[in-house]
Amino acid sequence: MHTLLSRFRSWLLAALFFSLCATLPSCLSLNDDDVVVDNTDYAARDEEILQAYIKANNLTAQRQASGLYVVITQPGTGATPTAGQQVSVLYTGTTLDGKVFDSTASRDNKPFSFAIGRGQVIAGWDQGIALLNKGAKATLLIPSGLAYGSRGAGSDIAPNTVLRFDVELTDIK
Repeated sequence: MHTLLSRFRSWLLAALFFSLCATLPSCLSLNDDDVVVDNTDYAARDEEILQAYIKANNLTAQRQASGLYVVITQPGTGATPTAGQQVSVLYTGTTLDGKVFDSTASRDNKPFSFAIGRGQVIAGWDQGIALLNKGAKATLLIPSGLAYGSRGAGSDIAPNTVLRFDVELTDIK
């Protein structure tokens, strides 16, 4: 009787182990097709939101192929930064309803510095700041896919939120 119980227990553990091995990977995998559809759905939604915002606020914006909109409010001078160059930026970030979530003004107007094209900032910044020259002021209207996407950022930026940044490129090195 003891051997029969031991065999049954071994068989049950083996069956459980193989079932777990067969099903666990499907729980852990992320379907790339779902991500593409999700991003595509939000890109279309973001585009509608941005176009309505631009119209409602009577803005003249340049649309980039990525979906980023740039409104130049004051032209700068000289060349635009290239990948790897260090830039310094004064900025205020808001949601489209005007809620400020970050600003260099709250840090004694000390410019924020980063290297262009190195992925140190959200993609909308890498793309938008690269279009400006020193001294330029602009508004970047950034679709969620070029901002924080489905992750959001803390309690201030919900997932899939379109963002507005008023920026001034103060230096290029």
